Amino acid sequence: MITIKAFWQKVQTQLKVNNPVILAMVMEKKGSAPRGVGAHMLILSDGSTVDTIGGGPLEYLAIQEAKQNLKNGKSIVQTFSLNNATAGEYGMVCGGQLTVALYCLQQKDLVQVEKALTLINTKNKIVLNLSWQNENFDFKVYDLAESFALKEKLTKKSLLQMDTTNQSGQYLEIMKQSPRVYLFGGGYVAQEVAKLLPNLEFEYIVLEERSEFAKKELFPDAKRIVVVDYTDFSKQVEIKNSDYVIVVTNGHTKDTLVLESLLKNPPAYIGVIGSRHKKIHVENYLAEKGFSEDLIKQIIMPIGLDIKAETPSEIAISIVAQLIQKRAQ
Repeated sequence: MITIKAFWQKVQTQLKVNNPVILAMVMEKKGSAPRGVGAHMLILSDGSTVDTIGGGPLEYLAIQEAKQNLKNGKSIVQTFSLNNATAGEYGMVCGGQLTVALYCLQQKDLVQVEKALTLINTKNKIVLNLSWQNENFDFKVYDLAESFALKEKLTKKSLLQMDTTNQSGQYLEIMKQSPRVYLFGGGYVAQEVAKLLPNLEFEYIVLEERSEFAKKELFPDAKRIVVVDYTDFSKQVEIKNSDYVIVVTNGHTKDTLVLESLLKNPPAYIGVIGSRHKKIHVENYLAEKGFSEDLIKQIIMPIGLDIKAETPSEIAISIVAQLIQKRAQ
């Protein structure tokens, strides 16, 4: 998987040298299909693709249509379908249907693409807006904080309004951005978690008291590695309420110190390694410090999905699976 930032950087690179690309966006899904609304893919002028809208015959049909449209700079909205009988010809059990926008991004769209990249860098929420009337298409990028048409109706991740012929309509989508992950601790579990995060589009920062565990060779993809005092880390990092935090330090006492600071301005996710006995001890300590029950209940301990994990690698899989689950929610 490519990161959202790398995805749009690829578009920017192509448009700067006046190479149009097709942006395929799944706007509606019915029946069986590997990916749903919000899946994106690029089809480049050399025939190569970036990312996927699910693979299989439906994606193949979309790519063939996109290649043809790329030749003449055309944009369309197309519904691709497989009924159960046709699906069997491809070795599939059941059919499905995807309505896909195949928008031809050209040099005139570079301003909007660069706006998207700016918002990605600042971690702002981004809205992609595609509107069309017959063969006239308009592509815009908004900060969710801006005012724009139909904003009040965008109550979920996306909004699609179009006529029955696909000849006119409007599609808005709050683009998925992965939260930043803060790893408190640089031990074996943290190292295994760090191996999994980049391919799943999670950017991460490591915070560790021990300099021997705060090394680039242990965390080659880290955005930052910070040697901190766990009692006073807020001077060196600003953890936002949209971020995820994994607490896997080298001691229960240190975990508790980190939690005490985090609960003063809680992030979106706090997961802590440890037993159910440790959970009771930590919750009692935080209650004595004056934190409310609602705040304390935000802490997930033991961290990770229950897959009976034992080794650091297995525990890391359970943790990252829980991050994926949280992000999807």
